[in-house]
Amino acid sequence: MTVHNDYLVILAGGSGRRLWPVSRKDKPKQFLDFFGTGRTLLQQTYDRFTSFINPERIYVSTFTEYTDEVLRQLPDISPDRVLAEPVQLSTAPAAAWATFHIEQIDPLANIIVSPADHLITNEEQFRKDVTAGLQYVETHKAFLALAVPPATPNTNYGYIQKGEPGIVGATHFRVKSFAEKPEAEFARMFMESGEFLWNTGLFLWQVPTMARRLAELMPDVAERWRAEKRVLSYDEEQALIRRYYPTSLRLNVDLLVLEKSAGQVCVQECGFGWSDIGSWNGLFDTARHDGDNNVTLGGLGALFSGCSGSIVSLPEGKVACIRGLKDYLVAEKDGVLVVCPRNETDALRRFLNEAQVRFGEAFT
Repeated sequence: MTVHNDYLVILAGGSGRRLWPVSRKDKPKQFLDFFGTGRTLLQQTYDRFTSFINPERIYVSTFTEYTDEVLRQLPDISPDRVLAEPVQLSTAPAAAWATFHIEQIDPLANIIVSPADHLITNEEQFRKDVTAGLQYVETHKAFLALAVPPATPNTNYGYIQKGEPGIVGATHFRVKSFAEKPEAEFARMFMESGEFLWNTGLFLWQVPTMARRLAELMPDVAERWRAEKRVLSYDEEQALIRRYYPTSLRLNVDLLVLEKSAGQVCVQECGFGWSDIGSWNGLFDTARHDGDNNVTLGGLGALFSGCSGSIVSLPEGKVACIRGLKDYLVAEKDGVLVVCPRNETDALRRFLNEAQVRFGEAFT
């Protein structure tokens, strides 16, 4: 087998609105250390991969306004390995640009795309599973999704149904169906069936596999890119992106792979512990709980009386005293205090939007 270079693209351009008010537009969740580890979510993601991916083949896709923060938090990343998007779209355009960029360097490269907001509990198993996935896409002309068995009927995750087993063993399957954030009843059915896995948002492909798909989905952009027939300088590539960034590809990479590439997708069942730190419920599920099932993040601490199932996030040096709350969110950051049921994500979104209108961008 001919071994080509493995490349990592970390997706770190989102605004993290579901973790407002702690995650803010000027410094969203990927740049924060929620658990007091001394490393932000972005830094932890970078650290996780450098044990088996050459750091010189690690790229970060982010929004232009976050470039300086990426370089500050990851000083070993050179500026030419930060793919700074001119606008905040979803993750499919970021994956498309990264593929075009890496194709200039290594036309047969293996690529893994990873969000920057994951919590992985078994890092050695993670290394083994990702390495196996990279070997798979090296020899199979298919997209590969990494997925894990569901631990709970969580309605905030996507579910991938396993189809026919692959030819390389019991961990690879054809993707039979995909359900994004199902209703509670369906999530419970999916979990109990044993046929479904949680979609982790980790996707792998070899450059030609994605290049062919992108040529079908956005032929104009692909044609303009390849018309150069040379490796572009950083400034030339930025100019091309600003002019032709694929705004028509307004979907996330999950849908690009799992729905727009039907028949070309396999799923690998993995054994690493995984959580998505995408919402307050996600943080609640993964953080340490006290005897009454409450969670405290940051600050000096919280004093609870008659509370259960609640999560409190505090600025440095602050103390909270809370009485009689069940399944609530209490979060304070930079002049904004939010108190609402932690399951009411729609209410949080409405608060954020109204705060932006009434008090300005500084509070969002």
